[in-house]
Amino acid sequence: MDLYLKVRRAHFQDGLSGRQIARDFGISRDSVAKMLAYSEPPWYQRMAPIRRPKLDPFTDQIDQWLAEDKARPLKQRHTAKRIFERLRDECGFDGG
Repeated sequence: MDLYLKVRRAHFQDGLSGRQIARDFGISRDSVAKMLAYSEPPWYQRMAPIRRPKLDPFTDQIDQWLAEDKARPLKQRHTAKRIFERLRDECGFDGG
């Protein structure tokens, strides 16, 4: 958001060109054009809810493991791979 405002200020108040702004801030000219086209950053809006039919029955178990991990040292916490392995081995998860 801060970069967005700086780019707009450089163009509208300082009178710099899009090419010069892109060079000064280290971003592409397409990004500069998008920032100048909208007064506020356009936010991504998901059209449909997230569907996780195979994983839904296991989300409570995953949340429990991650809650337990907060009390453990960083090196002993679950990785995504380890969560997948435990789901497959202990809970009978057959997803990929």
